[in-house]
Amino acid sequence: MKVNTNSFIIATSQYRSAIMGMAMLSIMLLHQCFISVVPFNIFHNFGNWGVDVFLFLSGMGMVNSLEKNTLKEFYIRRFMRIVPSCFFCGSLKYFIFILLGSSMLVLKEGLHLGIWSISSFDLWFIPTILFLYIIAPLLHYMIEKWLFATILFILALFIFNGLIIRPNVGYDWFSLLGIFSWTVERLPVFFVGMLIIIKKSKININYSLSAFFLIAAICFKLLGKIDNDFSVFRACEFFALTMSIPILILSNIFILERIHPLCLKFFTYLGTYSFELYLIHEFIFWSIKIHFENVNSFCLLFISFIVSFLVAFLCKKIINRLLSIIT
Repeated sequence: MKVNTNSFIIATSQYRSAIMGMAMLSIMLLHQCFISVVPFNIFHNFGNWGVDVFLFLSGMGMVNSLEKNTLKEFYIRRFMRIVPSCFFCGSLKYFIFILLGSSMLVLKEGLHLGIWSISSFDLWFIPTILFLYIIAPLLHYMIEKWLFATILFILALFIFNGLIIRPNVGYDWFSLLGIFSWTVERLPVFFVGMLIIIKKSKININYSLSAFFLIAAICFKLLGKIDNDFSVFRACEFFALTMSIPILILSNIFILERIHPLCLKFFTYLGTYSFELYLIHEFIFWSIKIHFENVNSFCLLFISFIVSFLVAFLCKKIINRLLSIIT
């Protein structure tokens, strides 16, 4: 079954913020530390699809930005969207961490808190997305000029990372090699997002092909499990996610077109502040968890969501106000 690419792009653009809101909700439920029963434990295993949706949409957005702005304007816009929020939320988080002192030490190792938290580099996603934004113009050029060679190069890099780099680096994203490894792991989904926009008049989204790759990836994943090779397991997992992201987004659009307008507004609101929510929510969740561990878990989850939304809202409003003054 072939799906018209232009209609997919239009629908995705129309519901972009709401789709990001659904993805952010998935990530927040993935990181929630209060409730471990169904359905919340499902997100602990499968909630990471939200990050891949972000990267896919970011890839699409990079193409639109590159085609509307000069290279200098492109980098300035990316810098102003990412860096101020990273330092604002990171500084706030680090200040609270220092202010509360010994009661927060239990979080230091688990959340990788330290002086680097001021820049939000304690979160693996930040150096990865910055790296992808930096190379986006080069990727755009390569897709336009040498598409087939670019696909082969990215696949080879992805496999090499899964078999060689990742087993040796592990989950360390505080080194250049670690950042490179995390970036390569998520590069395919970012690349596919760019590819769909750049080649929209020449390709169709073939979901039967996506299903084929998904089945193949699951088979390799099972083989990786049998061989106890976690790097193969992880590489196949991300490959499967990459191939199925368009299906996930279409599923989100199907839901968004049928839900109550208030629910649509809620998801759109989440999407508008999704980056700031990502930067701060996990720290807030765990801070509330360790200081109010005797309170009902459902109450703590609700309070943590509300506090996260308020902080993200204030963060973006303050930054936008400061940027408007500066510029």
